[in-house]
Amino acid sequence: MPSAAPVPRGPTILTLYAAADLLTGPGCPVCRYADEAAARYLAWFALEGHADAVAVTRLCSSLGMCPRHTRALIHQPGAARRLTAVYRYVMETARGALSGPAMRPGVCPACEHDDGATVRALDTLLEGLAQGPVRERCRELGGLCIPHLHAASARGSRQVVTWLSGTLKASAGTWPTWLAGSDRDADMRAALRRRTTATSCPPTADACAACLAAGWAEDDRLTHIACGDGHCRPDRRLLLCPGHLSDLVGAAAQGDQASLLAWQANCLTAAPVRRHTPPVIRGRVAADGGRWFRRRRTGDGPDGCPVCLVGREAERRAVDQVRVSLRDASPGPRRRVPLCVRHLLSLKAADPRAWDRAELSALERADGLIAELDEAFGKGTWARRHEARGPEMTEWRRAVVFLDGGVFRGCPPGET
Repeated sequence: MPSAAPVPRGPTILTLYAAADLLTGPGCPVCRYADEAAARYLAWFALEGHADAVAVTRLCSSLGMCPRHTRALIHQPGAARRLTAVYRYVMETARGALSGPAMRPGVCPACEHDDGATVRALDTLLEGLAQGPVRERCRELGGLCIPHLHAASARGSRQVVTWLSGTLKASAGTWPTWLAGSDRDADMRAALRRRTTATSCPPTADACAACLAAGWAEDDRLTHIACGDGHCRPDRRLLLCPGHLSDLVGAAAQGDQASLLAWQANCLTAAPVRRHTPPVIRGRVAADGGRWFRRRRTGDGPDGCPVCLVGREAERRAVDQVRVSLRDASPGPRRRVPLCVRHLLSLKAADPRAWDRAELSALERADGLIAELDEAFGKGTWARRHEARGPEMTEWRRAVVFLDGGVFRGCPPGET
């Protein structure tokens, strides 16, 4: 009797022999390839990766995935039991980072996989554009989206990039929304923005004040761009990262989407601004929690995406406010610090004295989550299947928020 095919021992790599393999339909070919590669990686993680020692160790080194990929994991079938098991190990690593030497979390493994797929597709396409039939087919399908054209400008020759830029403007027509790039997380972020307004989600001890402040600041900047900057002179310094470009186009009225896309395309092709980059002040890098722990793809130039910059500055101010309040507080009962692990590590690196007053409460919270996750995992085993189940079965969601408040934009999971 034949048996089922075994699950592969690692995330599969899509077959890609030539540029013709990418040009199979209208829209950005790199987006299509990268989306399928990302979907396969997350499916592999759900089937086997969550129980693979190498994958879990890699996940622990980054203290979980980035907010975008974590939201994707949460919405997978069977996520509760799977993430309960995984976050037992991740929380133990986070607890060690809070109690031991300073630790810089690694890059999200899913982002690293997606970036590899994007580079592979871009290089294959840029190499194939040297052939006339490939160029004709690429022109018929519309060329690259704005984010991938930006990425191609750093990898391809000037002649190829110029041709791609001309193809973008010549074939855009009504400026379809796919030119903003493909982003499966855009709808989830839009739902979170609607639910985490300043009135519906006030800062609490169970949330992260820095992530919440960053979300509000980014929303304000996007609104300002949609109402004002989107009609000003194109400037390469106003080029948005892929995520915020998708947010801008998704939140804009249907009649404004084409003009915003055209403006961003003009920002991409605008001449770069030459500026003097100030030297790094010794001791300031470690104190900048945003630069350490916000993993975003930023735009071009030394300043990056303007919306990302606003979010990082809001995070820095929020962490600094917590730091000042801890230093000024009189000794007394320990209180829970409204920061996630990533910003607690930033606080630890920036101000050891303030961290001394926050350490015990942070460790107590980590220990409580570890104990609840152990209890929930035990009740999921066959030997304890008849035991009554309580709030500990949803503790994995609170562990997600404690590790990175950006998953729910700084709010507790129950309120979003």
